[in-house]
Amino acid sequence: MQATAARGVFEPYVPKAYDTTLQLSLSDAIRIGLENNLDIKVSRLDDSQRNRDLVVAKSVFDPFFNLGADYQKNRDPSVSFFDIGAGAAAQGVSISPSETISYFTGVSGRWFSGATYDVRLGQVQRDRPVASAAGFTFLNPVTTTDFSFSAKQPLLRGAWWDTNLAEVHIAQNNLALSREQLELTLINTVFLIESAYWEVAFAGQNLEAKVKAYQLTLDNLENVRKKKAVGVLAAIDVTTAESQAAIRRVELVDAIELRETVRDRLLDIINYSGEHSLKAAWEAGEAKGAFHKIMVQCTTVPAATSLTPSRDRALAAAFDRRSEYRQLELLLQNQDIRIDVARNGILPAVDLTGRWTQLGLEQSWENSYEEFESGRYYDWEVGIQFSVPLSNRGPRSLLRNARDEQRKIRIEKTKLENQIVLEIDQNLRRIDFLERKVADLDERVRLQQELLQAERKKLDVGMSIVYTVSVIENDLVENVAEALRAKTSLQIARADLLRAMGTLLDRHNIVFSGGGTE
Repeated sequence: MQATAARGVFEPYVPKAYDTTLQLSLSDAIRIGLENNLDIKVSRLDDSQRNRDLVVAKSVFDPFFNLGADYQKNRDPSVSFFDIGAGAAAQGVSISPSETISYFTGVSGRWFSGATYDVRLGQVQRDRPVASAAGFTFLNPVTTTDFSFSAKQPLLRGAWWDTNLAEVHIAQNNLALSREQLELTLINTVFLIESAYWEVAFAGQNLEAKVKAYQLTLDNLENVRKKKAVGVLAAIDVTTAESQAAIRRVELVDAIELRETVRDRLLDIINYSGEHSLKAAWEAGEAKGAFHKIMVQCTTVPAATSLTPSRDRALAAAFDRRSEYRQLELLLQNQDIRIDVARNGILPAVDLTGRWTQLGLEQSWENSYEEFESGRYYDWEVGIQFSVPLSNRGPRSLLRNARDEQRKIRIEKTKLENQIVLEIDQNLRRIDFLERKVADLDERVRLQQELLQAERKKLDVGMSIVYTVSVIENDLVENVAEALRAKTSLQIARADLLRAMGTLLDRHNIVFSGGGTE
């Protein structure tokens, strides 16, 4: 159909030609959306990041393997006869050279209780040739070997499992949070897809109704013109019929624009273009939008009736299944952990320390190991350390902040609880209202159609006027559009109720497995 500036000239509607006709069911639209939607892809990446955050939190307790070697050479000045001999010492300052080679290997780390440990095997060889020549050092070179174990266990601040595993527990809750967020993204995406799908279905039906109304108006205009030509009707009747045709034409143009708009919205939500960038298509010379050549035909028929749950059942499901509500529960658990850690941070530090070293000393490496293995030489110590800050204002402020954050989360939880109740009540009320409205509008359309037929018969026999028929026809077209809109709103309201209950995925048989869907 093309609009014309010529007065009283109305062309029949000619459908736009499309390169692609996409017959799309609701389940197909949801499947494509779950595969391609960009918000879902972002949420899945967040889930992968939280998985790695858990690994990072646990890695704090991974042991370290240590290995090292040193070489040291000294030319120290000395006047000691122990270094250079009695005769040389009397002559003044001389040199006491030495070479030292040391090796060590071991394992160190931190345990879940907060204890730090270090297990080490080391060997040191020292060569002092001048002292040997002086006759006072009986072993040269000297080789020492030692095996040591040292540990430090906090008893108050930083002590025991709850405090040291806090970040692990928080990371586990954050992983659960990310999966709840992924499920929420899936639910919201499915709801947006279903809403957009029914809008496309409505736009298609609305356009069909507007095309029929426009064609009937053109037929009526032609009939009125013929009657005016033979003197049965006046010129004002032709003007009235032309006015009707102009109204129908405007409505038809609006219906065409609406169908194009809602089609773009649906294809955008399901990301029908996939990995192809719309910006790249524009840069490549695409003259119009990415979807303007696609005709979407909805094949799913809206359900005439649907079982609406009771208020108690709907609320029970919402508080059990809503992802946002479960997220707040996890956030409260995290904050409880942070409060415990902050409370631990204001305690004084009391640390138990201990060390055991097995020693070996000889002139060669082999003999040093033999002495080491004999177990005759050892060194050990045990102790306790106490420290307390003169001011605890920093840790106490952290504790107060953690408690305030907990209060904020509890307020948010109360706010969400109120919102859930209101959403359920509003959706139940809206569904009840729309079900009654659909039935009333269907009856109104039926009666209006009968009234229009009767009025046209009266017009044919000269007992009515064109204006009266036009008024009834306008009411009928408006009622048909309103009935179609009410049926679409009813389908969306039913989907919105399931979204508010957290059970929308169940309705579409979508199984959420934590990291994805099946």
